[in-house]
Amino acid sequence: MEEKTRHPTPMEFGSMPLDPIYAWGIVLEPVETLIERTSGFIEQLARETYERGEELSLEELEQRFLAFFDQLVQEGTLTRLPDADPAMGRRILGPRRWLRAQRIRINRLADHWREHKLDTGR
Repeated sequence: MEEKTRHPTPMEFGSMPLDPIYAWGIVLEPVETLIERTSGFIEQLARETYERGEELSLEELEQRFLAFFDQLVQEGTLTRLPDADPAMGRRILGPRRWLRAQRIRINRLADHWREHKLDTGR
């Protein structure tokens, strides 16, 4: 019986929250679905980083994440509630720190694949 190699998840590569409330005050529900889908999106971005051989800029990440969240709302996967007071999220992280944390997560996952010469599943 062949044992399948377990690949680390994006959550294992960072401690910052995935919820965009901490960056832009965007409130999306259900939170469980938000975290699951955002984790998968980070893995997708890590595959792109791995294949391109260069990291994504913070500006590109911001555009990609905001479009991703909008898409999830448009397709009915998530519901957008009224935004939280922007000061709330900015006190904790704010957009730049949140994006840098996600970029660290993305780069660590891509580095792990490079180090272990793993197939990313594409």
